[in-house]
Amino acid sequence: MAQRLALLMLLLLAACASPDEPAHPLPQPTAWKAVLIAGDNAEPAFDNAVDAMTEKLENYGLRAQDIIALKASASGGLKANPGNIQKAFSSLASAPSNGCFVFITSHGVPRRGLFMEAVEGTLSPRELDRLLDRGCGDKPTVVIASGCFSGIFASGWSMPASNRTILTAAQSDRTSFGCNARRRYTVFDECVLESLEPHQPWKLVMERVRACVSRSEHEMNFTPPSNPQIYIGRNVEALTTF
Repeated sequence: MAQRLALLMLLLLAACASPDEPAHPLPQPTAWKAVLIAGDNAEPAFDNAVDAMTEKLENYGLRAQDIIALKASASGGLKANPGNIQKAFSSLASAPSNGCFVFITSHGVPRRGLFMEAVEGTLSPRELDRLLDRGCGDKPTVVIASGCFSGIFASGWSMPASNRTILTAAQSDRTSFGCNARRRYTVFDECVLESLEPHQPWKLVMERVRACVSRSEHEMNFTPPSNPQIYIGRNVEALTTF
């Protein structure tokens, strides 16, 4: 009897399950707004990466007023604290034809997210998901999460969405490399900055990043490999860079 009831329940669940939704490709944004965050100031590499990304985005045509850069080392309205982070993401809510770009670089904490020095805590995938929902909604959105164990942003139930492309520095149980005072950037951030070119598919960008990271880790005998991750939502598979 118990087996029959279990079989009946499985059949009912199968009947109620909805098929995968079809893709609804989103148009390429006509403009972008960006939030860049250096979550920790223990080493200069995080600030350096945010500064370099700001310059790169401006060279690609983003207006200075459309780029908000927050740092743990800054003060006032530019410090990477909860209030300023929420305000920055709220500013992403603009014209429907705009896209959202988010770059966060910091130390990573296993199963928790990226370290935010200003709160002595972390920014988790669930918290970042809420910020993106309020600021970006269903608009094309690109997130680069750089830090150890950052693969949790590209997997699980919190962050992946049909309108999002997510690049991370490592798989969820691996460290990334280069967080020390002797380097200008972390290995992943340096490879992202080198690989990011205008009008390129994000999948191609990540292929270049992975090759660069693998080469650098091999040259410096870093093990095990960080294995950067990528997630591309079904509605933004054709999305290209700026």
